[in-house]
Amino acid sequence: MQRKAIALAVAAALAGVAGSASAAYTYTAANTAVVNISGSSATNGQLKTWAQNVLCDSTNQTTLTFDSNNFAVVCTPKPGKISLTAGKTQIAVVKNSEGGSGQGITPEIAQSTKPMVDVFSAPLARHNVIPDIGVSDEEPAVLVAAGAASGDISKLTSEPLNVVTFGTPVTLGLYHALQDAQIASGKLASSCKGTPGTNNPRDAQGYSVSEACMPSLSKAQIASIFSGNAVDWSEFGLTNPAGDNAIYVARRVFSSGTQTDARVFFLNDPCAANVLTFVNGNDGQSNTAADACNAAAPAGTVFEGSGSGNVEACVTNHERNHRWAISINSLEFPAASNDTTPEYAIGGGAATGASIANKDYQRHIKIDGMSPSTFNVATNRYGNWVEATMNYSNVVGLSADAAALKTAMVAGFNDPAVLIGLNNSFNTTTLWHAAGDTLLDAGIIAPAQSGAPAAVANVTDTHNSPIMYYTHSIGGAPNTCQPAMTYWATGLSN
Repeated sequence: MQRKAIALAVAAALAGVAGSASAAYTYTAANTAVVNISGSSATNGQLKTWAQNVLCDSTNQTTLTFDSNNFAVVCTPKPGKISLTAGKTQIAVVKNSEGGSGQGITPEIAQSTKPMVDVFSAPLARHNVIPDIGVSDEEPAVLVAAGAASGDISKLTSEPLNVVTFGTPVTLGLYHALQDAQIASGKLASSCKGTPGTNNPRDAQGYSVSEACMPSLSKAQIASIFSGNAVDWSEFGLTNPAGDNAIYVARRVFSSGTQTDARVFFLNDPCAANVLTFVNGNDGQSNTAADACNAAAPAGTVFEGSGSGNVEACVTNHERNHRWAISINSLEFPAASNDTTPEYAIGGGAATGASIANKDYQRHIKIDGMSPSTFNVATNRYGNWVEATMNYSNVVGLSADAAALKTAMVAGFNDPAVLIGLNNSFNTTTLWHAAGDTLLDAGIIAPAQSGAPAAVANVTDTHNSPIMYYTHSIGGAPNTCQPAMTYWATGLSN
């Protein structure tokens, strides 16, 4: 493909640039290897953080952000991290997550184009190119069965990438209402609500944001909501003081791996015939609407978002309008801890005498009393997780530079030492806890069959050894419909 051979002083030259870059950092079409990746938005945070902090030199890089579903990280790689072809000294990792996981499969099979960030354009724009690599939250077979992707999957090679945990973010008002109800019923301790600034961590209303005080809904209750059987919060004994008691749902489009996970986990669809299906979008909004769910009186109660960021925006806007909403998203959402936008900058921390700033408009809840911590996921006590894959055409094959990036990604995404740093950069579930309390970490985990030696795995410490002990695979082949079974011995009887 033709590239404009222009040198860019990228620190501030391009519209839409985000992140950090040296003012002197330049790159050209001649010396830059560009690798285009499509698909899952659930791992966008991990991909970006890995590229910025593991792959790239800290001073010779820039992050270009076109919108919430399109970004690129361009940099000088650190020594020894990747072997590029002769003359290529820079790497551009370009990601389009519009449409989710299905778009990490269908374009790779069909060799069709996607609009990807053009890292050589000024102002920043996109151009249509065939993605080199696709990322899907689940294996291609289940996404094709779910109608989320299409094509002959025998034309793809798929490799394990990571274990992605999915959660159930709810609006902050609903989170507090659930805490009140479960304190009153005795399911949560009375100390879960008190004076802000005491017995921390607490938010501005005095609610504890500790893992022990996370409210819970059952899997069956959430399934009732997502199937459309439950439509009013009064069905769960809750009353919204703002007057609107409708259950608002923020879901993803059908091509999304996040959406497919929710269908499989909560409704057993498409793994079984004649089961209830996920409630359809009915609010009449575009799935990429920048003002998703921001209307004073929405036309409907169900929003479909093209990317995880669209779902996050919808839930935030419902909270701003005092509506109670529930959604699906990976544990990277709400946003990473280094996101300084007012909506998502969760202030404070676990420091004694400090309150948590009430800027997190949504929080994850427990399912059946279990939080989505890495320990609960690794031991399958919390079961809403999938084994993500990286996919590419075995008909066309990968270019040398795309193959090199693929190898670096698989190694980096599965290396426990790398995962520790990545998970430290996420503030995924607001599982606030004291330093050193490693059982309450949350984030990305290496698949059981990633090649990590069994001796490294230590089920008592999923911070230093974020390795999965369970798998959905059958004989090494991923199968999301297969109930999880142990791969490594956990040494636990419960």
